[in-house]
Amino acid sequence: MRRRPFLAASLGAALPRPAATQPARGWAPPQRMIIPYGAGNITDVVARVLLDVIGPLHGWRSVADNQPGAGGMLGAKALIRAPADGTVFGVVAAAALTILPNLQRPRFDPFPDLAPISGLTISYSFLAVNAAVPARTLDDLVRYARSRPQDDPLNYPSPGAGTVPHINLVALSQALDFPLQHVPYRTSAAGNTDLLANRVQVTMDSFALTLEHMRSGRLTPIAFNGPRRHPLLPEVPTFAEVAPGVDLTNSWQGLFFPKGTPQAVLDRAAADVRDTIASPAFAERLPPGAAPFPLTPEELARQVAAESARIGRLAAALDLKLE
Repeated sequence: MRRRPFLAASLGAALPRPAATQPARGWAPPQRMIIPYGAGNITDVVARVLLDVIGPLHGWRSVADNQPGAGGMLGAKALIRAPADGTVFGVVAAAALTILPNLQRPRFDPFPDLAPISGLTISYSFLAVNAAVPARTLDDLVRYARSRPQDDPLNYPSPGAGTVPHINLVALSQALDFPLQHVPYRTSAAGNTDLLANRVQVTMDSFALTLEHMRSGRLTPIAFNGPRRHPLLPEVPTFAEVAPGVDLTNSWQGLFFPKGTPQAVLDRAAADVRDTIASPAFAERLPPGAAPFPLTPEELARQVAAESARIGRLAAALDLKLE
């Protein structure tokens, strides 16, 4: 069994001893949640909301263990290597499961070594532009992008190659045949700063980042990547209305245990998490743009497989790969 003795021991020292010794004899909540992203990332925020709500509801007292790096891949690998005894679980975002495996050379896919538990949340985003861009509709944006000189294209930020904003704007520009230039940043916040300064012009990053600026008029919302218009900006059409047939991705997270964790542990964890996600206390504490995403283990497995296949086809068609 593969372990990380020092980290597990140091984290476990702060936790009640009974939970550490009982998984083989019966249910005991996991002790540690691996979060493959840094503090403040939307996945980190949502994961901590889950811990705050599931504790009072079901007695989970898990320690949050942030292990950021490589777009979530480092934390996903740490979860794979963790003890499969029910003491460790993790939250992994869509990019590490469905996007990055299709862009890496050699390809590394963490999903076969993870046991799916539940979907957690899904986050929708707006296509928006700096207010200086003379576009108020998607057609306006396409025409304006095509009219610009080849050496002065519209630019868009992302928190890195292979992230959801990057993939979505590649897919959109390909589907509607207009040029955009990708500018990767270390964080979404850094890209958003340059967006507001008009050093980059187009975004499809987190709704939580852009909402305030769309409301203030510094950004112009163009379209919403959700199933229906958002109640906070009901005047903005969905992509289904203005670009039917364009298939874009949303950010979402799933909960997983290491493969090989006892089935009884997986079943009980799935039931507790499902009940927590359905509770008003969970939904009320989510950040703007995030909504509960209560997939069963089987539905989560199908979500990963279907989305990975679709993004794999896109990556192959555009010869997308990480440098």
